[in-house]
Amino acid sequence: MPDRFKKVLVAIDFSASTDDVIAVGVKFARDYAAKLRLLNVVEEGFAFSGLDGMSLPVEDLAVIQNYSATRLASLQDKMDGLVDTLKKSGLDVEGRVIEGHPASMIVDEAERGSFDAIFMGSHGWSGIKKFLMGSVAENVVKNSRCSVMVVRAAAQKL
Repeated sequence: MPDRFKKVLVAIDFSASTDDVIAVGVKFARDYAAKLRLLNVVEEGFAFSGLDGMSLPVEDLAVIQNYSATRLASLQDKMDGLVDTLKKSGLDVEGRVIEGHPASMIVDEAERGSFDAIFMGSHGWSGIKKFLMGSVAENVVKNSRCSVMVVRAAAQKL
């Protein structure tokens, strides 16, 4: 069985549950001496159209594109910090920040990279919030060809 899991993909979103997802993925990677890739997928498209679906003026689009580039650079800096920390602990790890539809991009990354397992978090949304936002984890589980472990977010303390 140890030969089955040689490459592990850990999808993170830098939310409060990211540390838990990384901890579970890292433990698994250590237990199986697997290579680890951290992946952050930034949802694209929301900022590029008005609420009514109309295109934004060119001036607004330039501001949004600048913001998007700055945001991607900031997320890549965060990712680089995580990767450096994990490498210092002896892991074979790399990290990527990409744009796209999160569920599709996670599944595509797993297939293109021939990953054996995906670890990811779940916000535990239900009802209207889940209907409006969708469930990235649910879509990855349904569409992935490899094993998927969903790490539930810890209950919020009141």
